Amino acid sequence: MDKMRASDFTAMGLSPAYRTAGMAPGDYIDVLRIEIANALKAAGGSRRKAVSAGLKRMLGEGLITASDLKRLEIASAAIFQAEQAKRAPADTVAKLDRLYLEALADPGSSSMGTTMIGLTYSARTNQAGSGMGLFGMLIGGMITGGPGGALIGGLIGWVAGTACSDEND
Repeated sequence: MDKMRASDFTAMGLSPAYRTAGMAPGDYIDVLRIEIANALKAAGGSRRKAVSAGLKRMLGEGLITASDLKRLEIASAAIFQAEQAKRAPADTVAKLDRLYLEALADPGSSSMGTTMIGLTYSARTNQAGSGMGLFGMLIGGMITGGPGGALIGGLIGWVAGTACSDEND
């Protein structure tokens, strides 16, 4: 697993998004930027409020369930607390792990919600995701309507958020 490359995903049956929708990757980036800017503007510039509004929108569109929403709101709060050094990284990861296991056991959870909870951390490296990872999950999930988009968006957002961690809420 250490030697996995991006090209390996086609072997698993995941089709690149730009082939599926007939859009170039740059077009997706433009859409993501516009959606993030709109979400931030509507939330008065607060990333936390924008993520919360996005989660509620996903619930309204039937992409996640009410139990997913509760877990994702708790996960979001934990991630923002960790980013602001108000919560220890190990405690955050432990909390996110408990939420993920709870989602797996909950018959009322959706695959989208469970994927999003699982994306909020990496147990292997004991790291919590970033606020930008949350944005990526929301926008990716809403654009594609599925957990695959949330997965790709979350991973891209997490990497970008980690690389640009000097941003404050």
